[in-house]
Amino acid sequence: MDYARHRFLAAATLLGISQFAHAVSGTSWTTVVNNGQLMPNSNKLFNSYNQPSIDPSGLVVFRARSKGPSQPVRGIYTRDMGVPAAPISVVAAVGAEVPQPNNTPSGGGGSGLAAFNEFPSFPRIDVGSRMIATRAQTQPTWTYLLPDGSESRVGTAGVYATVDGALNTATCLLGNVRDAATGELVFPWWQVPGTAVGTRFDQFPGAASPCDAEFVVFKGNWTDVAAATGRTGVYYRSTTAAGGVAPVVRIADSLMPIPGQAGLNKVPFGSTAPPSAAFGHAVFLGLDSEESPTMGGIYLAALMPDPPLAPVALLGDQVPGESAGTVFNRMGEALSFDGRWVGFWAAWGTETRSITLQCPTDGQEDILQYCTEHYPEGFMVDVPVHQGFFVADIQTGVVHTLAKTGAGIDDMMYWNFSGRPPASGSGDEGGEQEPPRWRSATFVAINGLGSTNVQAVFKARAAGDDLLFQVTGLDGVASPLAGTGTPGVDIDSQAPAGSQVISIGIERDALRNGMLAMTASMLDEVSGESWAGVYVSPVRANPGCAADLDGDGSVTGSDLGLMLAQLGCWGACIADLDGDGSVGGLDLGIMLAGWGPCSGGSGQ
Repeated sequence: MDYARHRFLAAATLLGISQFAHAVSGTSWTTVVNNGQLMPNSNKLFNSYNQPSIDPSGLVVFRARSKGPSQPVRGIYTRDMGVPAAPISVVAAVGAEVPQPNNTPSGGGGSGLAAFNEFPSFPRIDVGSRMIATRAQTQPTWTYLLPDGSESRVGTAGVYATVDGALNTATCLLGNVRDAATGELVFPWWQVPGTAVGTRFDQFPGAASPCDAEFVVFKGNWTDVAAATGRTGVYYRSTTAAGGVAPVVRIADSLMPIPGQAGLNKVPFGSTAPPSAAFGHAVFLGLDSEESPTMGGIYLAALMPDPPLAPVALLGDQVPGESAGTVFNRMGEALSFDGRWVGFWAAWGTETRSITLQCPTDGQEDILQYCTEHYPEGFMVDVPVHQGFFVADIQTGVVHTLAKTGAGIDDMMYWNFSGRPPASGSGDEGGEQEPPRWRSATFVAINGLGSTNVQAVFKARAAGDDLLFQVTGLDGVASPLAGTGTPGVDIDSQAPAGSQVISIGIERDALRNGMLAMTASMLDEVSGESWAGVYVSPVRANPGCAADLDGDGSVTGSDLGLMLAQLGCWGACIADLDGDGSVGGLDLGIMLAGWGPCSGGSGQ
């Protein structure tokens, strides 16, 4: 037995999962993109990737770049894994022209207008359509005259979304641009709502969420000039209503009191996190303080003006399965939401352990330099001992446990160093920007397969490895799917023969319709050869009964509905029961032959 497999089995022993080796070796991964493929419109190979998102039909969207040292090719790309041999397509790329409004020459010597500079966040795709949203930094897009006759260039950040397949500006920094002659706002629909007229956004931290082929829901930072302070909030905007000029609408901001307080001196939201949206609703984390929260939690809002905020899970709520009085005291920003189920991370108790974070070695040069200058010896943080992933049902208001630390799972928190170094960027804009700092991250993706058979995949550390775990049903047991230490060829047949997986990742939109999308990087420590890619796999709810797609322990009409939705699917399809790479009549025959209760129950 090789060392990597030994490590996997050691983790399985700690977790008490007898089917561990089967679960890992039995997971079949299909390559979306890897380092052996040329980037579109380029002679360079793909080299590195951020966590992908996937829609229910198998359309995968991801951010990727080529290798340096010369200026790398970078952009947002898609590949339709439901279509045989589908090519990789470009959504947006560094150097490509920014959508309108854009009247500023790029300055590159050509005839083009202002171009994309960078895509700081992973792209996301709608659960109910193929709408994609991505955040971007750009060259200044709008040139105009000030009342004194001087010229100003603004518009260096925005959120961009595909509308009927074409990339459009969903929101940007042009909300304060005024006509020099009339003083009227040129783009009033992009100003910050709920504050002084003509206030613009400063930045859009995190990843925006597309919804219903129309809306983009996002976090926005802005400067309150009257109070001389930075503010934050969660907003949405329709990209199609009012002829494309519908205004930004506020969901919540730091001028609003946190719901549920009595008395006159109510505490406002001091921190909001990038939201997740599906089927006309959004969820977000809102707290009184990001660093030391004592109030707030996860809230649900309909996409309507001044929506009421309904609590989903709050700080101070009882932790499911723990002794009475044990309450949540910390919650993660990343929420996975499918319109009914909300997956989230939370912690409780006072026990912590200290770890030292080291600066990253790959990424934007100015951020790496900033980190090295400020934290040459690393940065020590205290990590809560008691952590877990949970899922809330917005229909019943009940929070259920997916998994907790202990029994072999050591940690669920990961850390990154990100932000905007001082004096970076371009244009005449200043504004309140988030400086580089250490940020914690947690990773969970949920997928509603039935009334109670919700499926989840999360990332956690066990026995020294980072693993992806699957849980199906509200009483499911965490089963490993893949992780560091896995032979690279188990994920990608083109990986170096002696390589092992050294990193693995998912994001909140990674699990849709039983399909999981992930990133993985491999390294052969002897030869130094490296490899990486984006991969998808069907993650069946009940591995012990292939036709039981929703994991409820029997093959019924619910499973038939899931199969019919995938008829014609090609590649890594959850309903491909005969393993021929597509979903068709043979798969339907297998399902009908297995109709009724599964032998062995749900396989959990």
